[in-house]
Amino acid sequence: MDRRRFLQTAAATALATQARAQRPNEPKLKVDAYSRHLQWLRTPEEVAEAVVEMGYQGLDLTVRPYPGHVDPARVTEDLPPFVRAIRKHGIEVNSITCPITDADSPNAEAMLKAASDLGIRYYWWGTFRYDKNTPVIQQLDALKPRVAKLAALNAKYNMTAMYHTYSGSQMVGAAMWDFLYVLRDFDPAQVGFHYDIGHMTNAGGNGTWETSLRAAGTYVRGVSVKDSFIEKTPDGKWRVRYVPLGEGNVQLAQFASILKAIRFSGPIEIQAEYPNGGAENAMDKLTLPRSQVLGAMKNDLSVLQRVLTEVGLA
Repeated sequence: MDRRRFLQTAAATALATQARAQRPNEPKLKVDAYSRHLQWLRTPEEVAEAVVEMGYQGLDLTVRPYPGHVDPARVTEDLPPFVRAIRKHGIEVNSITCPITDADSPNAEAMLKAASDLGIRYYWWGTFRYDKNTPVIQQLDALKPRVAKLAALNAKYNMTAMYHTYSGSQMVGAAMWDFLYVLRDFDPAQVGFHYDIGHMTNAGGNGTWETSLRAAGTYVRGVSVKDSFIEKTPDGKWRVRYVPLGEGNVQLAQFASILKAIRFSGPIEIQAEYPNGGAENAMDKLTLPRSQVLGAMKNDLSVLQRVLTEVGLA
């Protein structure tokens, strides 16, 4: 190598090293279990033991009527001891799943206050459905005052509502752009998306989900991960079949790289909705051995952690 080329290479290496040193630390994601899949365990100690056994670092706790782990009508009394018992096992509880559609939902303020008092900052929010007899934009505009009222309530309690995305022709947000049209007028620290890569892959096939995820950007406040594929049934209809992570049409590696690109740092959880002894459907009794049910969800975690690690997010 001649002297000029050596100096050019040395200078380029120095600049790259300096850029890496000046770059903020990449967020490291801790994966949550979803307590909907653990409804067959009722006490916080039983739930915590299962989460630890599977290797998850956190828990998204269901605050829903039975079989939810905490009844919304008793959230003030029952949420604090449940969360504290979980945390004693070293498990983080940063989000809850609760039946809040807007600020006027039953027990909405009580749920937000109880969660906020415990240092929980995120919760599932949704879901709005279209009336096929009314123009779409008219319906979206009508949602803005409702979102504004919820955003104000979230600001009061320092909470972030994560709007869960579903696929389907009636689901507001399935196209992503529709609900982004509503959210763009509000602070993403108060209202954003709970981006479900399984649903969005099915709703936005042929890579459309990539564009929607990048477009949502800072409004992606939480993520849920599941896998599936669309199959044709013997009667000629089409249906979604849920499968363990890595066995369906979700491009996990590409998904992880985009999360890194948009600097996502919120809660991320796995939804194991494939047949798994009833755990997938929030059943209160299992039809398969405990070890098999937990083992399947532990394997999902390994698959996700591997792709997150490859892009520096775990």
